[in-house]
Amino acid sequence: MPVAASAIYFLNLRGDVLINRLYRDDVGGNMVDAFRTHIMQTKELGTCPVRQIGGCSFFYMRISNVYIVIVVSSNANVACAFKFVVEAVALFKSYFGGAFDEDAIRNNFVLIYELLDEIMDFGYPQNLSPEILKLYITQEGVRSPFSSKPADKPVPNATLQVTGAVGWRREGLVYKKNEVFLDIVESVNLLMSSKGSVLRCDVTGKVLMKCFLSGMPDLKLGLNDKIGLEKESQLKSRPAKR
Repeated sequence: MPVAASAIYFLNLRGDVLINRLYRDDVGGNMVDAFRTHIMQTKELGTCPVRQIGGCSFFYMRISNVYIVIVVSSNANVACAFKFVVEAVALFKSYFGGAFDEDAIRNNFVLIYELLDEIMDFGYPQNLSPEILKLYITQEGVRSPFSSKPADKPVPNATLQVTGAVGWRREGLVYKKNEVFLDIVESVNLLMSSKGSVLRCDVTGKVLMKCFLSGMPDLKLGLNDKIGLEKESQLKSRPAKR
């Protein structure tokens, strides 16, 4: 399920609107007043990042001294909305030299409006890859004096990258030795009471991969079902009990 955002607001800690963009006409322009009245003034910002006021839902996140608020009027994917915010902040930082705060927003109004028009269309997220967007949005943002300009990686062809839906890997990569390194990282979380009883426990894991493969290789996965087939054959070969 997509986000289908109706509006996005950038607020400072006082609740003043720094910049906003309305993508649909199903919400009014005064929705930010409801956010200030029912959430900011009641000091409930840290309780839950998702709130429903009237017929609209507010998804908000604080980055530095800026609140980013997404307003939706229908059922939407909350995880996708917060993922969009994180990716959008990373995009802004790549233009602003690594800084994203109230001063960076005030110094880059025109650039932010241009980026907001590209990364979301009628409330639906689009391409947020900095490598792709920098090919046709060449305007440089006002960088912070405390940050150095990062070296941009060249991308051969923006059209091929966008149509191929692979914005995280350039074409024409060649390595002298094709290698892939895989690491499986697991962690155990345990919550125990003062009396020694286990309140909650879970195991989480992730697979980390470092890829040094030339070109765009195909990935094929196979499951070894030899053990399952052997057990099934053993059960079938057993004599029936009388």
